[in-house]
Amino acid sequence: MRKYVCMAAIVLTAAGSAIAAPITPSFDDFGELAPATFGGDGIPNDPVAITTIIDGGNTITLGLASHGRFANPDQGNDGAGTYFARTGSNFGDPTFVTMPSSSLGATWNVNFYIDIAGGGSFDDYIIELVYDFDPAAGTDETDHGVLDFNGAITALGGDPALVSFTEGSENLLFSFFADGGLPFITVPTPGSFDPSAIGEYSLALIVRDTGGSELGRSAIHVLTTPEPSTMALLGMGGIGLALGGYRRRRNRNRTAA
Repeated sequence: MRKYVCMAAIVLTAAGSAIAAPITPSFDDFGELAPATFGGDGIPNDPVAITTIIDGGNTITLGLASHGRFANPDQGNDGAGTYFARTGSNFGDPTFVTMPSSSLGATWNVNFYIDIAGGGSFDDYIIELVYDFDPAAGTDETDHGVLDFNGAITALGGDPALVSFTEGSENLLFSFFADGGLPFITVPTPGSFDPSAIGEYSLALIVRDTGGSELGRSAIHVLTTPEPSTMALLGMGGIGLALGGYRRRRNRNRTAA
């Protein structure tokens, strides 16, 4: 019987070793992951960055994606592993019973899916969610945070040897992602997530063997931009500054004349 563990409230420790290079989108297929619900209702499962790993008699399916949180609409994607999102934050939808309205989050979530078929379990692997707090493009993987699923399962009182499937949807603004006091999490550099920052965030779902050698990954980027109204205000501010400079130059020219 396949066991299921919901990761909706998990906090997690680093395992294995990160690669000294930026994370770039990586997957076998960017499309629908039909069995995925990501632990919620109405969370889209198309498109998802899907990777299939064959390891002996085990087939491991990884899925990683992003979507707009609650009433925040999805902002689309480029069809090649990069999702678009709006900056900002909000509280949870009070009508959604599994997520209280007091849960502050960014306007976008990260969705993950892990399925080990063929008789294997999480205990046979090191499986991590690697996440980014730095809005600058090309953040090195060594500066990412790491969530270790085996550590999470154990922390919740489970046995990784009995678990072969999990999925969920998380938000980088949830406090546990930045809590360095927890024994199950490695905090990224910088140590906090700013949902108002404009930039690029890279994330990866990575599987390693118990010796630490990587077997495969699904990786995505999320690009954040302001709401169009905010962009318009920024643009008007820029125009105002330019006109102000123009007026000052004109006044100086008149004085000189």
